[in-house]
Amino acid sequence: MMKPTTTINNDLKSAFFENAYSPFVILDDQMNFVDVNQASIATLGIPKENFIGRNLLDIFPYLKDTERYDSYKEVLKTGVPAGYDELSFVKDNIEYKWMVKAFKIGDYLGISTRDITNLSNTIGQLKMAQHSLKDVNVNLKRRNKELEEFSYVAAHDLRAPLTNLKSLFEMFLMAGPISDELSPIVVRMQSVTKIMCDKIRALNEVIAVKSNFNGNHEKVVFSEVVAKVKTGLSEDIIKSRAIIKEDFSGCPSIKHSPIHIESIVQNLMSNALKYRHPKRKPIIKISAKEVQGKVHLSFKDNGLGFDPALSDKIFGLFKRMHTHVEGLGIGLYIIHSIVTESGGEIEVESQVNKGSEFKIQF
Repeated sequence: MMKPTTTINNDLKSAFFENAYSPFVILDDQMNFVDVNQASIATLGIPKENFIGRNLLDIFPYLKDTERYDSYKEVLKTGVPAGYDELSFVKDNIEYKWMVKAFKIGDYLGISTRDITNLSNTIGQLKMAQHSLKDVNVNLKRRNKELEEFSYVAAHDLRAPLTNLKSLFEMFLMAGPISDELSPIVVRMQSVTKIMCDKIRALNEVIAVKSNFNGNHEKVVFSEVVAKVKTGLSEDIIKSRAIIKEDFSGCPSIKHSPIHIESIVQNLMSNALKYRHPKRKPIIKISAKEVQGKVHLSFKDNGLGFDPALSDKIFGLFKRMHTHVEGLGIGLYIIHSIVTESGGEIEVESQVNKGSEFKIQF
């Protein structure tokens, strides 16, 4: 014959109480211990017989006249549970952290606890790591600012003497005939000086672009930017008989820095014209569309292209895929800096003698 449901429930409750992983205790209305489970005994190291009948303040004298002790009494009076998220308990010079909840059981007070020492320590370590990362971030920003200032000063201060040196060489060459022995050396020195001047000018251009990274964003119409760039490159466009196809129906405009969008279009179009295939008319296709709230800009040409294996290197400073025409090797570096600084992505697909396509996601 089955036991009554109430007996089964009481047995289950008793088994749960006794075998619970966390300490549970039961007190009467005078705050005397009525029962404690095995986890309480193991945690506090006090035999069960030394608990039963003793007052809560005998075991935990520090609770006297505390808000928590008064809240326990209030739970007995009102029946409304009370909880504490993080309490400290010291045993054997080790500090433990507990979550405590007090609730009424009939005429008695039940108190359940949960050891959160490891969790609390982990949170503490995470907070320390977070503070440490903040300090590192502050130091990195300071170092970056110092490096930017140094690069600006170096590029700015070197530009004038190098320009003067270049002018002096030109004056020297114009002053009179040079011996056959010295001529190759002077020409070489003049060439090296020009290269140095070009490098410094390129660095100044990069610094100028990066100094505007925190500029205001506003509505920029793609067709207007392309029209402006085409005007500036009209001589090369006419000379090469380039065909430029535009499709901004999927996304006519973008909220961004006008200077940066113009720089992107300027550099890509200039490269497409500069590195065109000698045996065919350049065709440049520019389009934009919006995908899941992000603007995608595509710039495709049918020029010389390059080895796809070099795609990872193409955006480096002073990196050039072709050297048969004059260039500084900073255009793609500037584009990459502009796009990634604002959290965007840029990739390129290219085939030798077939052309390249740059895909930018803002």
